[in-house]
Amino acid sequence: MEMVGEARLEASRQLVWDALNDPQVLQASIPGCETLERTAENEFTATVVSKVGPIKARFAGKVSLSNISPPKSYTLTGEGSGGAAGFAKADIEVSLDALEPTVTLLRYGVKANVGGKLAQLGSRMIDAAARKSADDFFELFGQQVNERAKSASTATNGVTFDIRALAGNVPEEAVVAPTEVAGRQTTTHATFVEPVEQGQTARTDKAAAKSQTESTAPTPGIATQAEVMDVLISEMVKVWISDQIAVVTLNRRKSRNAMTYAMWLAIPAIMSALDRNPDVRAVLLTGAEQDFCAGADIPEFEKVRADIAQATAYEVAVDACCDAIAKLSKPTIAVLRGYCLGGGAHLAMSCDFRFAAADAMFGIPAARLSIIYGVRGTRKLLSLVGLSEAKRILFGAQRFDAETAHRIGFVDQVAGMKAENPSLSIWERLLGAKARQAPGDPMAEARAFATSLAGNAPLSIAGAKYLLNGMAMGTGSLDLARAEALIAAAAGSDDYREGREAFAVRREPKFQGR
Repeated sequence: MEMVGEARLEASRQLVWDALNDPQVLQASIPGCETLERTAENEFTATVVSKVGPIKARFAGKVSLSNISPPKSYTLTGEGSGGAAGFAKADIEVSLDALEPTVTLLRYGVKANVGGKLAQLGSRMIDAAARKSADDFFELFGQQVNERAKSASTATNGVTFDIRALAGNVPEEAVVAPTEVAGRQTTTHATFVEPVEQGQTARTDKAAAKSQTESTAPTPGIATQAEVMDVLISEMVKVWISDQIAVVTLNRRKSRNAMTYAMWLAIPAIMSALDRNPDVRAVLLTGAEQDFCAGADIPEFEKVRADIAQATAYEVAVDACCDAIAKLSKPTIAVLRGYCLGGGAHLAMSCDFRFAAADAMFGIPAARLSIIYGVRGTRKLLSLVGLSEAKRILFGAQRFDAETAHRIGFVDQVAGMKAENPSLSIWERLLGAKARQAPGDPMAEARAFATSLAGNAPLSIAGAKYLLNGMAMGTGSLDLARAEALIAAAAGSDDYREGREAFAVRREPKFQGR
C-alpha cells in the first residue's frame, strides 16, 4: 500500500520538527496509541490498539527514525505485531517546507504492508483504514502544534531579513528628485550597504533611525529620504529568508498592498541587497494576506502625481523599481493571490515566473484613469500575451481571472490546476474518512519550483537571465561585451570545475556561485 498527503500547520518549521520528535505529542496524535516510550536517541517502543473492519487487536512494536535532516525531513519506520491478527510495517517519509515565518507545510509518503488476518481483508478496506488513521493523526497533531504555537508565538521559520536595521544607512542621494524629469534623462536610486548576514540580529532603534531624517525638509510631490526610510522602518515591505529562498512581501494589508511612491523608490535597494547576498538563490515576491497588489496608491496621486513633471517622475520610479526586479541575477517568482492590478501587474510581469491562486484577479485599469501604461510595462505585457490580448487588456481595462490569465500566458501556473480531487471509496465513506482536496497553495508550489532552481549553478542562471531578458524582454539593451564576459567568467569558475567533477562521479553538485 502506498499513500501520500500533506498538512498545512500554522507554526514555525522548528516548532513542528520538535513536535514530531516529542514522544508525548506523537502518543497524543496516534489514534489508539496507549504507550510510546523512547528507548534510544532515535528509537521508540509503542503499543497501539487498532481496528480494521472486523479485526481489532493490540499491536506491540518499535519505531525508529533514519535519514534525519533537521529540521527538514526524516524517515519513520514502524513495525508491529498483533498476534493472531497479523503484523504491519510502514516506512513514512516526512518532510517540512517553511512557507512563511509561522506557516509550515508537512508532506508525507507512506509505504506499508500487512500480513496475517489483516491481509485477508483486502486492499481496499486496508487502504481506507490507513487513510482514516492518517486523517485522524494530522488532525490531532495539528491541535498539539497549535497549542505549542500559542505559547511560542515568537518562534519563526528561517531568518527575518531586518530591513529596519538598514534604514539608518540609506544614502541621502538614494531619494532625490530626478533631474531633467521631462526628458527622463536620469534616475538616482542608490543601493543599501551590504545586507545583514543570515543569523545576525543587528537592529536600529526606530526612533533613532527617524531622528536622522527629521531635518530633511519635505518637498511637495517628491518622496523624501525620511518617507522612503519609513517604508523600511514600518515594514511596508518585509523580507524573510529560508532555505536559500528570500520572500519579499508587500505589507499594506488595509490598502490591498497598494504601492506608494516611497515604496517604488525603496524596493530597488532591497533587490540590490538580495542580489549581493550569497545565501539567496531565488526570490519570491508576494503580498500580505489575501492580495498581491492592487496597483498604485491612487489617493496619494494628488500629492505625488499632480502635474506632468510629477507624473513623469513617478513613472521613472515605477520603471526603476520594476527594472530592479527584472535585472536581479537570481530567479524571481511572483506569488499572486487576490488582486493583481495596474502597477501590481507590472511588478508581477517583472518577475521571471508567475504562480497564481485559483481565485486571483488581474487587470490593468489605466484606461479608466486616462493614464497610458508605461513603455516597459507594455513591452512586458506584449511579450507575455501577444498583440491581440495586450490590446484587449489595455483597451478594455477589464479584470480577468486566473484561468484566463493562464490561458493567454500572463501567468505560468495556477495552484492546484494539475491536481485532481480523488473521490472517496465506499470503504472510506463507511469508515468516516474525510474528502481530500487537491492542493491549491501558490506559495507552496512556488517554493517547490524555486527549490528546484536553487540547486543549479548561480552563474549559469545569471548569465542566461541576462541574455534572455536583453533579447526578449526589453529590460535594457543587450551588451554583447558583457554577455561574453559573463560566459567567460562561468567557464573559468570554481562552479564549472565542481559541475564537471560531480558529473564524472554521478553525484549532486554543490555550487557556490563563484
